Amino acid sequence: MAVLKETTFPSIIHNEDVNEEIVKWGNANGYPLEKAKLYNKMGGYVGFSPTYYVIAKRLPPVPGGWDVKVNDFEQEERIIPLNVNKDTGEINRFIVKMIDQYKLEGLDMELADTWYESYGTVLRDLKVKGHPVLITNFEDFIENMR
Repeated sequence: MAVLKETTFPSIIHNEDVNEEIVKWGNANGYPLEKAKLYNKMGGYVGFSPTYYVIAKRLPPVPGGWDVKVNDFEQEERIIPLNVNKDTGEINRFIVKMIDQYKLEGLDMELADTWYESYGTVLRDLKVKGHPVLITNFEDFIENMR
């Protein structure tokens, strides 16, 4: 993992506004993003793309503000089996909405056309590519839906 670019944001940017500032700054500086949010596991506010992420961490009160870095990363790929309707092969509508949200957050997802039965459960594979933290969060969401 290498740092591609660094900057700071002023201290007048509050926690509730930093996500929007990350997206604006990334788009203006050649690191386009669609969404950013707080990721406690990473210790800051993060916007992901398929090949890099922009992270903003709060600086100490003096000098204040935000330390912002663009880091590259090695994409990970996982197959996540999703429960589907045994007659139609459709996935839960709520999961469809979450897939759309995670795509905005930086995951690349592709749903298999075919479904299959495994131990009495009908499943359909979802191929997910992106940052490991983002994939793990999505997997946790899917596991909690079961």
